[in-house]
Amino acid sequence: MMENKIVFITGGDKGIGKAIVCRFAELYKTVIFTYNKNVEGAKEVGEAFSNVFFYQCDLANAGQCENLAKDIIRTYGKVDILINNAGYDNDSTFLKMEKDQWDTVIDINLRSIYYFTQSFSRIMSECKWGRIINLTSIAGFTGAFGKSNYAAAKAGVVGFTKSLAMELGKKGVTVNAIAPGAIKTEMLMRIPEKYREGIIGNIPAGRFGEPEEVADLAEFLVSDKAKYINGQTIHINGGSYL
Repeated sequence: MMENKIVFITGGDKGIGKAIVCRFAELYKTVIFTYNKNVEGAKEVGEAFSNVFFYQCDLANAGQCENLAKDIIRTYGKVDILINNAGYDNDSTFLKMEKDQWDTVIDINLRSIYYFTQSFSRIMSECKWGRIINLTSIAGFTGAFGKSNYAAAKAGVVGFTKSLAMELGKKGVTVNAIAPGAIKTEMLMRIPEKYREGIIGNIPAGRFGEPEEVADLAEFLVSDKAKYINGQTIHINGGSYL
């Protein structure tokens, strides 16, 4: 039986977000997700489930984020489970990095979580129940060549998660982060094969992770089995960060 919860996921049209949407659609009454340009991917996911709804939103656009958050509250009344999943990279060594590359990556990966989290966590606090998961990355802990913007944003997500957990813990709301390593997503597959082989060589598990394995972890963290887990970053990387 589906739980009577409303779930909101950013970037649910592909990769890890898509896996979480599909998993949660089987568990919860209403699942909402955002997409930006991948309308075909969004339709494919949305049309597979009668309880899944999707909205276009450019997460680098503050006005669109604010307006969508207001629309979701007006339409659905609340959000019980928030997954700040959407991620974006635009790589360059720092000395060659343009300001726009820095700004857009920070806006999508870090700044956008402010708008949705503030709007929805306020109602979670009033209801005395809520679950927030923020997707960070192994890059936020190890750094990554050519990804200073991405690593900085993802490290910021970790600090945000800890701070918000302190503030909302007494209100029945848990806030945790998931830090994936090398997962089979479009972002990973853009890396040339010869470099991907090198990455696998540094993973004790000897393989890349599957998006569905991250969905497994997200499913656990929002469940009552994890209600005493708060302010934590859970790494899922096959042992590559030890």
